[in-house]
Amino acid sequence: MKKFLLWLCGILAALVLLVYIFVFSPIGNMIIKPIIQSQINKHSPLPLVLERFSLGLTGAQIVLTNGQKLIIDLHGDYNLFTLGVDFDLLVDANDISLFGELAGIELAGAFEVRAKAQGKIFDTLTINATSDIARSKSSLQASLYDLKPTQITADITALRINELLAMLGQKPYISGVLGLQADISGTQDKEPNFSGQAALAITQGGFSQELIQKDFDIAIPRTSWNANLSAIFDMDSIKHNLAFNANVGKIISSGITQLSSLLTKSTYTIDLSDISAFTPLVGTKVRGALRTNGEMIGGSSQMKISGKSDVAGSSTTYTALLESFAPKKISFDIKHLKIEQLFSMLYLPKYATGLEDASGEVWDLDKGISAQVISSLKGVIMGDVIKREFDLAMPNTPFSYKSNARLLKGVGEADFTLESTLANLALNPIAIDLSSTTIATPYTITIPSLKALKFLTGIELAGKLEADGKIKIAESIQADFHTQSLGGQLDAKLKGKELSAKLHDVDTISLLKMLQYPQIFSAKANGDLSVISGENGANGTMRLVLSNGHFTKNDFTRSLQQYTNLDITGLLFNGVGFESQIDNSTKLNAKFGAKSGDFSMQGDNILIDLERSTINAKLKTAIKQDSVDVLLQGAIGSPRVEVDFSELARKKATQAIQKELDRHIDKHKDKAIDALKGLFK
Repeated sequence: MKKFLLWLCGILAALVLLVYIFVFSPIGNMIIKPIIQSQINKHSPLPLVLERFSLGLTGAQIVLTNGQKLIIDLHGDYNLFTLGVDFDLLVDANDISLFGELAGIELAGAFEVRAKAQGKIFDTLTINATSDIARSKSSLQASLYDLKPTQITADITALRINELLAMLGQKPYISGVLGLQADISGTQDKEPNFSGQAALAITQGGFSQELIQKDFDIAIPRTSWNANLSAIFDMDSIKHNLAFNANVGKIISSGITQLSSLLTKSTYTIDLSDISAFTPLVGTKVRGALRTNGEMIGGSSQMKISGKSDVAGSSTTYTALLESFAPKKISFDIKHLKIEQLFSMLYLPKYATGLEDASGEVWDLDKGISAQVISSLKGVIMGDVIKREFDLAMPNTPFSYKSNARLLKGVGEADFTLESTLANLALNPIAIDLSSTTIATPYTITIPSLKALKFLTGIELAGKLEADGKIKIAESIQADFHTQSLGGQLDAKLKGKELSAKLHDVDTISLLKMLQYPQIFSAKANGDLSVISGENGANGTMRLVLSNGHFTKNDFTRSLQQYTNLDITGLLFNGVGFESQIDNSTKLNAKFGAKSGDFSMQGDNILIDLERSTINAKLKTAIKQDSVDVLLQGAIGSPRVEVDFSELARKKATQAIQKELDRHIDKHKDKAIDALKGLFK
């Protein structure tokens, strides 16, 4: 037993010796120093070098530097048995341009902080500090008992807010001179019991027009402000009053907070004529007026914020529930929001005017977002803005929409209907997955007058169109399209920039009517279309086969009948081929071939410009052994038709002459023979 105790004591002594060597000896300090330096390199926003690390049984010194620009020196004595400390801290910033580099701005100047802590850690401990940080004159005295404050006195004069923000690594979008006086005393045995007051004042406040212009590309008006915050400590409560006054309005708040539970009941009022200076706080470009007021009731575990606002000319009420100061659930009800004002507030073009109503709830903000939102809008799309922004000659268009969205943790669906003078669109249901930013939905669309869409199609169309399909928006747009508005079935697919279509028994008369071209040929069209969109429009091919076709009465058929005595309107055509190259979406280079009995017609290099509605074609028409050329030039709706009968006339004349010669030869056969003999004498 004695040997065991001696062995145990020896082990404990060895452990104590190892701890001393590793922690408190110069050798141990040398081992620990690079470990601490690696952690500084990993976590410090500023490059710092651990120049000195000395940790002994009764004292320590740590020195961090950034060249001569910044020196941080912490040194002092301590007693490990009584936990008494006597430490001094010096922060000597000889060149604050170092902090300017951190915030991305230029700073010049210097400051120092001196602090001293004396006493026992779990008994009475006093802290005294002075500083000229941010060109201020600051002092702080604090007394602690068992690490809980019992007395705090602070006096800060003329602290420059912009410099302080830069030193904290924040861009100094605001400036001002801060002053603070505080004298608070009390205990925290079972319940906080404080008395005293604190007063904070900011004068000469302003917003950096240059920095906001640089970072957000907006020009804000010169905005000056000042602020006052007073806090009165009374036992377990704090009464506060905040007043922010600026040349663009005011922000006021007052209330009472219990220190033990952090329960608060406060009111607030915001009345600002222009919020553009607050763009850095919002994180995006904003402007315009904002008025809201409400109250905050609750504590750190749960708080309720409720209020009302007239944002964008609306009548809006809202409620937000917070847990541990994080949003838990948000409810809102918006009436008659003017969307033109909202566009203006967000620095967007005034695409439309109108009034929007919306109501709903949003929750699970940390779990993918759950929501139930109903909205509706009635307004007018502004054609001049669409022309300016998208180069589309769209007319002013009245429209309305209704939507109903339902999400559960980022996944759900929505219904959407749009009605306008141009088109009626229904998306129902829209599948939504916020985690993949994917939206998929079936749709139906009705266009009462295709003519009204010339600004979009580039050509003037006629009639109405009804279609349906599905659309999916992810990394690219994928959609299909189905319609029977052309007398047959038209099916199309869009995959990114590739568009393909198939026609089945499409009525050519319906198609020509839609294109507002002469209905010269009636048939059923079958075939396909394939184009790829590029910078200069779509390029591709089209192949059609027409069946059960016949020509209708027109200038061409009448002219042909006049000279050939053939009425081709009575002929039936099958297997009629039409193939075309498509360039820049609207230019066709086609070939055409049709045959019925002894009649045939074919043409190559038929040039059609859909945008200009022009045609340039030469069609070779054959009837048995006879042929004529038909030239079509000019506007497709009323082209100039020229029928070249010269070849046919020459042939007919030759035949007539030959016939007459044959007749005369047969009648005077003997004389003809004698005449021929005479040629060889």
